[in-house]
Amino acid sequence: MNRGAIASIPKESAVEISCVITKDGPKPIGIGDLPVPVRGLVQQIKSFERISAEAAVTGDYNTAVLAMTINPLSPSDSIAKEIVAEMMEAHKEHLPQFFNKIEV
Repeated sequence: MNRGAIASIPKESAVEISCVITKDGPKPIGIGDLPVPVRGLVQQIKSFERISAEAAVTGDYNTAVLAMTINPLSPSDSIAKEIVAEMMEAHKEHLPQFFNKIEV
């Protein structure tokens, strides 16, 4: 957990940073704010991760498309929708919560 170690990331977000290991578990070493050149990208990826998790828990197709649209590797919302459709078809047996909710 971030726990405020990176100032521009929510405290409850998972982060990979240096920690001090104590008898009470890992304690992240604070680094303050991220440099401007990377801050926006990291925040965008964190948004993608949070919305993806929400889609997985709720089984909401539109939320899954929103998550993929947020991902900086998706060049457009129409391609994001195609990616989600292909992933859901490829992993259909593991994603039954989505299939009774898809609006075509």
